[in-house]
Amino acid sequence: MSVAFHGVGIEMKSFSSRLIKPLGGQPSIGRILLDGKATATRANELGAWLELLPFAGLGRGENITGRDWEAKIKGRTGIVMFDGYWTRAGERAENASGGHIDLWNGTRLTISSPLNALAAIGRQLGRRSFRPGSAMGWSDLGNSNRILFWEVR
Repeated sequence: MSVAFHGVGIEMKSFSSRLIKPLGGQPSIGRILLDGKATATRANELGAWLELLPFAGLGRGENITGRDWEAKIKGRTGIVMFDGYWTRAGERAENASGGHIDLWNGTRLTISSPLNALAAIGRQLGRRSFRPGSAMGWSDLGNSNRILFWEVR
């Protein structure tokens, strides 16, 4: 997601530990530099940055948590964050801190690989998950502890 921001001229200069605190029990924020530009490595921390409305055209975050998250944003475009739907080492499902953040085109998430294409097709055909936790599967995003949407116009 950060690379997409960089590609449209959003350098993410304010994505730093001065404004964003580590989440998910991590000791520091997930931040690296790519071509000298700040890049988020954790979805929930990128979501915290988006909550600060760091660029024009970004709407306020909207809580769309639930199995019907897709219906709530159908026909709108923006950024969607899934927080707490996969576990990191030492976590249990009830305290999962792993997440994902992606673009939403009004009907589906972006497709950036063959596996993403399979997941997108599977979800549109009603298959919410397939072999979750495996390298060739996908998880039910509706089971996320929190789902936020930022409309982009």
